[in-house]
Amino acid sequence: MKLSPWDPEHRRLSVGIVALVSVFGFEGIAIGAVMPVAAADLNAISNYAVAFTSFTMASLLGMTFAGLWANKIGLARVIVFAVVALALGSIVGGFAPNLSVLTVGRSIQGFALGVDLVTMYVVIGRMYPEALRAKALGMLAAAWVVPGLIGPGLAGVLVEISSWRMTFWIVPLLLIGPFMLLVPELKKLPFVSSPVRTDARMQITSVLIAIGALSIFQAGASHVGRWSAVLIAVIFITTLGVTAWSTKSLMPQGYLRMRQGIPAIIGMRGVISAAFFAAEIYVPLALQEVRGASVVLSGGVLTAATITWFAGSWLQGSHKLKYSKQQILVGGVLLISLGIALTPVAVFAPISITASALFASVIWGIAAFGMGLCYPTLGVLMLDQSPEEEHARHSASLQMSDSFGLIIATAIAGSVLAFASVAQGIESKTFVTIWIFCVFVGLSSLLFIPKVQQKSTVVRERLNL
Repeated sequence: MKLSPWDPEHRRLSVGIVALVSVFGFEGIAIGAVMPVAAADLNAISNYAVAFTSFTMASLLGMTFAGLWANKIGLARVIVFAVVALALGSIVGGFAPNLSVLTVGRSIQGFALGVDLVTMYVVIGRMYPEALRAKALGMLAAAWVVPGLIGPGLAGVLVEISSWRMTFWIVPLLLIGPFMLLVPELKKLPFVSSPVRTDARMQITSVLIAIGALSIFQAGASHVGRWSAVLIAVIFITTLGVTAWSTKSLMPQGYLRMRQGIPAIIGMRGVISAAFFAAEIYVPLALQEVRGASVVLSGGVLTAATITWFAGSWLQGSHKLKYSKQQILVGGVLLISLGIALTPVAVFAPISITASALFASVIWGIAAFGMGLCYPTLGVLMLDQSPEEEHARHSASLQMSDSFGLIIATAIAGSVLAFASVAQGIESKTFVTIWIFCVFVGLSSLLFIPKVQQKSTVVRERLNL
């Protein structure tokens, strides 16, 4: 009998997980599609990156909360906290009269996402047998498919009949069903005692220091072209140094040195996240600002990405794929880099706006397929190499690494946008520069692949061959 996350034993839990993750997916995709409209309405295009980096910085705090408290107060209570936070942040964001208030709303949403990301990994690690984990992680990607299909279209309709604010306000309503379905299932989870954490206070302090440093880094990036180059350089070097120091208590030992095993796995996730998401954020903006595409057309890129990400995620979990995890990662990285490299060709091709948006959707789908291969593969490697009592901690570190990479890369890309808005104005070459930077970041993740498996595992695989 084939093992499946949808067998009677796991079905209700799987439905609950997919339902909740789908709402988070809708929030991410629909709001990503309307953010150019919101930024223009609030006169904040030059600070476009802030709405995303603030979200991700707050997610770091959410991940820390989940990593420290998942075993202490129970996963059901942690999820309740995440749902309430997402609803509150969506309401605040919808009423935002300016970028500052929107940033507050996005930050609350980000905190909720951070909690959800870590909790879902812990649930999968505890409730699904090892043979099902790859499929269960692929199931998380599947949860983004429906939001990806309907999110941009629904967001476009809401913008047309009302405003971008409705995209925020609809989220709390969508949370009701998943909340009622999943929480009773999580209460059935067995309690797993974890080692006494003597570093909890240090972890919280380190996260706050990292968020403070990254906030200053973002401020410097947003003022490139207005502040002196020397001041910007000092800000960048200092804040990145402080952020690196903060990772000592947040990440496994050897994270910055790409040490074999868990540290390399977690480090690689941060780098591919930096490349992909920093590039993706600017695709709808380029299509809307430079090409004049609608929310629906530009959002189609995000729709295509969710479909192909799911396809890649499903493929990596299939027993028919007869490649090692390292080979899968190599293929994924090359596809991510190729997709990013071809994005400016698609977006700025001398063809109609509709054709350009469709072309961009196909190209960005290639990059997303690569992410679908890499993301769950690294998640499986992390779970397999971690003892059960460390699942929460390492899952939190994995998601934090994603956030660190995304924040830094998005802020640097945003500095290009900020400089252009002060100098010659935002034009096609502004986005080309951003995407070239992201290609180099993506390719650099190849350096991690030889180190993602523990030495004992590598030797065992070679003996089996």
